[in-house]
Amino acid sequence: MPKFETLNPDDIAIGRGRAAAEARKLYITAISEGDAGRITLDRAERSSTVKRLLGEASKQSGIRVRSSWSDKTQRVLLWKRVGV
Repeated sequence: MPKFETLNPDDIAIGRGRAAAEARKLYITAISEGDAGRITLDRAERSSTVKRLLGEASKQSGIRVRSSWSDKTQRVLLWKRVGV
């Protein structure tokens, strides 16, 4: 007979959300520990994905941030906390 266990829904990530949740952890840590920063993208990373993950991490942690690209090629993203 299977054993059932009740878990907190916030602790569970399934499907495609699991990979994004793991990626967001780095962003949450970064914005929690500093007031501003720079994210330099690798060749394999997409600029839209990095910007989205930063926004999702900001929303999830409750820390408002603003960001903009420092170059036209969108390989370096600058961010800072706002409304502290």
